[in-house]
Amino acid sequence: MKEQKNNNIGMKVISVFIAVLIWLLVANINDPVRTERFTDVPVKIINEKALTDQGYAYEVKEGSEVTIIARGKSSILRSMSESDFQVVADFSKLSKVNAIPIDVSAKKYDDQLELSLGTVNTMKISIDEIVSVSLPVEIVVKGDVADGYAVGNMTGTPNLVRVTGPENLLSSAKEIRAEVNIDGISRDITSTAKPILYDEDGKIISSNQIQMDTDSIDVSIALWKTKTVPIRLNYTGKPASGYELVSFDYEPKEITVAAPDEILESLEYITLPSVSLEDQTEDYEKDVDLTQENILPDDVVLADDTKDVKIRANIEKIVTQKLSFSSSDITVKGKGNYKVTFDSANEYVLSVDGTESRVKDISIDDFEPWIDLTDLESGEHEVNVHMKKVDGITINSTIRIKVTLKE
Repeated sequence: MKEQKNNNIGMKVISVFIAVLIWLLVANINDPVRTERFTDVPVKIINEKALTDQGYAYEVKEGSEVTIIARGKSSILRSMSESDFQVVADFSKLSKVNAIPIDVSAKKYDDQLELSLGTVNTMKISIDEIVSVSLPVEIVVKGDVADGYAVGNMTGTPNLVRVTGPENLLSSAKEIRAEVNIDGISRDITSTAKPILYDEDGKIISSNQIQMDTDSIDVSIALWKTKTVPIRLNYTGKPASGYELVSFDYEPKEITVAAPDEILESLEYITLPSVSLEDQTEDYEKDVDLTQENILPDDVVLADDTKDVKIRANIEKIVTQKLSFSSSDITVKGKGNYKVTFDSANEYVLSVDGTESRVKDISIDDFEPWIDLTDLESGEHEVNVHMKKVDGITINSTIRIKVTLKE
């Protein structure tokens, strides 16, 4: 009986061992170990002051997100997401090549998982010195004010903002803009606006490493009434010798401006600086920018879309033109009852000067040549051929012809 009892104990141990094996086999079949990838998991930066307290800023070049490779039981992996992992880059471990190792752990089941990272397992950064600059505040208005009004004085407080941040970002910084909506307003307003940093290309510079000494700009905007007034613009000097001013013009002839009431009431016209054509030998063209300083009177601003006045002066070279004509082109005055006979040549040449555009199509008919025989007696005479004056043309020759008067 004792021997039989001992044999039962051995069978029991074997039975337990087999049961455990069966359980492990079943468990492994129902909940197998597998590998799963979790992509685009954000990396948290810790101990940032280890760098920033030394007066440096940084920019992450690589490693802001990683891929986690987790190996463990299916039942565990199925219950997990990216938020169940803690991925950190400890800046106190920054290497000489500006790289920080990335550590990964699971917030739960950490002891039941094998964790590793994908191809990116370090955070790479660029380091830049922190600098401070003071930038002017530019007030930008959005929308259109009520009819008959325009934006006059605009003031921002503060008018300078001190900005601190990485040198590579602030090297292209140009100004701070404060945007205010003025659509439909018909009276002076005060408002606050968020300061926004812009670069030289008009693009926003945004970074959590940039700090400003204020988070709001107090803006005051004054509305002025509008008025349409003529523009006066003259020229001085003469073109070079041998050249002539053919035309001088500018557009527009009037503009709409705005100003305080006491200025607007007395404002009758806008006088722009004179244009010098002294010794000019070719056409003159220029755009006068009305937004430039000292172009418009003090406290007078543009109130329409006109930004410049376009000036054009046409200047041409003076040339000589010779016009041939005969006696048939000459009108005879004061001949009385005499019969008039012209000399045998009967071919004459008139020399005139003028600009190319004026003389190119001119003819002798434009001068209406004529002779005056009043008070002359019978016989042979030499008389002047008179010419009508033509604008822009100079006659540079005197023509005398011989005529014979017979009864």
